[in-house]
Amino acid sequence: MGKYTSLHEAMSIQKWKHEGEKSVYSRRMKRAREIAAEAGGLTKLSQVMFAKMLGVHPSVISHIEAGTTRIQPEMARIIERQIGIRQAWLLAGDGPIKVDESVSGNLESQRPAPRPSDFSPVKGVKSVLGSGTGRLIEDELSEDICWFRTDWLLRKGRIPCMRLARVSGDSMFPTLVDGDLVLFDTSKTEPLDGKIMVVGIDDLLYIKRLRVSPEGFFLVSDNRAVYEPWRINLDTARFLGLVLWHCGEL
Repeated sequence: MGKYTSLHEAMSIQKWKHEGEKSVYSRRMKRAREIAAEAGGLTKLSQVMFAKMLGVHPSVISHIEAGTTRIQPEMARIIERQIGIRQAWLLAGDGPIKVDESVSGNLESQRPAPRPSDFSPVKGVKSVLGSGTGRLIEDELSEDICWFRTDWLLRKGRIPCMRLARVSGDSMFPTLVDGDLVLFDTSKTEPLDGKIMVVGIDDLLYIKRLRVSPEGFFLVSDNRAVYEPWRINLDTARFLGLVLWHCGEL
């Protein structure tokens, strides 16, 4: 009986050590995600968003945080490069957490890693507006949450007012195509002739070029061979933001 108990205890200790080792990587990865969220001004950062920021599959993050896999050296290098959290801390818990907290004797030979504060998140919005309010509905579960360099966003407009919307249809072809993502600034709502704007009519979003003339305000499609200009009523239309940038798949 004593022998069985000793063997059982030995196995329990081995299992405890193994699980404890795995939980160390889990805690470090969760802490890295918390730091990235804090630096981006977010209360939390999902595993999917964090993985997208690092350029890895979400399962990589979920497995590490679940304690089923370790943080591999390549993963640690990516996190240090993108987030500024030291590889040595991620892999072994050595030294300070952040790169900018460490002391190096040869700073000239090092290239500073980008810090989380160098990037800012921009949320996506749904194509349907809030019923009765006409307000933009932020899509918390959408993959259209992207990180941009903060200095680049500052040159474009007001970061807290920036949102992402996805193009639907071919009315703005060839400038914009179906599935493209556009970045717009909700603080820039003044109707500007010739500019592409996000416009709310009833409970829907439209991404169109605006034409201002003595005859009124028109939403103009760049695909003019198919779509006619659409005159809008200013009593029902709302200019929700100026489009600043777009991207799409090749």
